[in-house]
Amino acid sequence: MNTSSLLEVIKLKFSSPESKNSQPVALLNYSSDFDLSSKNQLKFKGQFGKVAAVFLLLRENQGEVQVIFTRRSRNLSSHPGQISFPGGIVEPEDCSILNAGLREVKEEIGLDKNRIQTLGTLCPHETLSKFLIYPFVGIMDGASEFKMNTSEVTEIFEVPLGFLLNKKNMTEHRFQKNKKYAGYYALPYGPYYIWGATARIIKSFVERIYG
Repeated sequence: MNTSSLLEVIKLKFSSPESKNSQPVALLNYSSDFDLSSKNQLKFKGQFGKVAAVFLLLRENQGEVQVIFTRRSRNLSSHPGQISFPGGIVEPEDCSILNAGLREVKEEIGLDKNRIQTLGTLCPHETLSKFLIYPFVGIMDGASEFKMNTSEVTEIFEVPLGFLLNKKNMTEHRFQKNKKYAGYYALPYGPYYIWGATARIIKSFVERIYG
C-alpha cells in the first residue's frame, strides 16, 4: 500500500473533533497503567489529578508514513528522559484539551497548528504518575521543519508507521515485587526504547486501524 492510500485508510478510521467537543463531558472509557497490575493495585486506578494532551503526528517522508517522537529533557519534573509524543499538561487558560495539545506541540517542536490536520482522538490513558493523557491523531504538513525547545526536548526522531503497525513488534513485560506485580508495553526501535504510556497509546492506535 502506498503512503497516500495508507493515510486515506487512517483518515477513514477517525472523525474530526469539533472544538466544542474536545473538552470531554464524561470519562466513559480509558486505558491505564494499572491494567497490567495485580488486583490489589487496582484500588489506585482512577485517582488521576492531572490532565495532559499529546499528538500522534503522521507525515509522509522519503516515500513512507512516519510517526514523530520526542525524547523529554532530563531536567523535567515528570517522566524525564523518556520517549514520548509531543504534548504536555493542560493549563487553566486552555479553552480545550485539543487546544492544549496544539499549544504544547508548538512549544516543544515548533510546529504551528495550521500545519496539522487533526483527525480525531484515541481513548485517554492513565499513568502511574496520576496523569490522564488524551491522545490526538494528526497529519502534519510534510514540508514543515521542526524547531526544538531544548529546555523540554532533547531529540526529535521519526519511526516508520509500518513498524508500529506490525503487532509482532509490541511486547508485554511484567515484573513482581513482594507478591505484587505490574506490567507495561514496549516497542524497541534501534537505539530507542518506546515503552509505558507512549507504547500503550500506540497499541490503541493499532487497534483502531485494524478494528
